[in-house]
Amino acid sequence: MGIVFRILFILSTLAFPFLAGCMSTYNREAVEDRLEKVTLDNEVAQQMSIIYMPIKVAVFIDMETMDSDGGFEENWDWSKSDKKLIMSYLDNLQDLGYISEYFLLPDNADFTMQDINYLIDEAGKREADVLLTLRGIIWINSYLNPSSIFNLTILGAWLVPGSNRDAILQVNMDLWNVKDNNCVLTVKGEGVTRLSRPTFLIETEEAVDTVKRDTLRKILPEFKKRCREIKPAKGDR
Repeated sequence: MGIVFRILFILSTLAFPFLAGCMSTYNREAVEDRLEKVTLDNEVAQQMSIIYMPIKVAVFIDMETMDSDGGFEENWDWSKSDKKLIMSYLDNLQDLGYISEYFLLPDNADFTMQDINYLIDEAGKREADVLLTLRGIIWINSYLNPSSIFNLTILGAWLVPGSNRDAILQVNMDLWNVKDNNCVLTVKGEGVTRLSRPTFLIETEEAVDTVKRDTLRKILPEFKKRCREIKPAKGDR
């Protein structure tokens, strides 16, 4: 038995560079640049943008995936459970009197999540005071680790954690004043999930769901806190 494991160890050392394939590198600068550069007529506020509580909120939620070449696609999205978690915080702000009502803007192929002009126009058509955008970019890396040599046996592929999934998600949560197109507050968050599982059992979806949930649980409480710092003022709207 010892000879067998020594042989497997030697084989793993020789074969790992070929088994692992290309482990891509996360381009943080490209992701941040993508989230920051939006299509907006009034990108620089001339004066402090003011809103008065309670507010009517149009909500837009979207996600892109950064591929191995540094491009951006819509492979993954926010799930129903993700949206339910987001809306639970909006419901709470509504109960507290900071939000009068809110509604979701649909996502379609006619625009991207960078088209803030379009989204503000859509929010204005429904008489919203503000547009809330929650935009995320996720990056996923799938690769084998040295234990993947045991994938040469069916039992090893079922039992030995030879495969990895890394997921990084960056999110910008912005509140835009529909009247003057200015951003009145921004909350940024990042989540990282790293999984190691047997090759026959690992699921990319597990890494994606985990990093989405963890990131939302970071930024939503901060967003709620920032909203509550805007003191309710029901007069002089």
